[in-house]
Amino acid sequence: MPRATHTDRACWTWRQLLGWGSLIVAAGASYWYARKSINERRALQEARGQRPPEKLDWRSRIEQQEKQGPSNVAAAVPPPVPPSVASGASTAVDARGSGKGPS
Repeated sequence: MPRATHTDRACWTWRQLLGWGSLIVAAGASYWYARKSINERRALQEARGQRPPEKLDWRSRIEQQEKQGPSNVAAAVPPPVPPSVASGASTAVDARGSGKGPS
């Protein structure tokens, strides 16, 4: 029996074309909707003065944050974890008070 080639049958079926077409249309519509809401939010933030009008690269942003002071940087960094908590050692208070220890 001879082997079927791509010229003997359609490479893409109508179902595949419909599926890919639907996917592309849905992706385009969601991109348009998201872009619209993002632009509205940016415009609102600029009007309130919460967003700088100029675009900065990451180096400029870091320099600007450092000039503003360490208070903004300290808020973003969590406090260090004590070694006893980080190693998983339980204390008498943890074992009795929280119910996590042996019964």
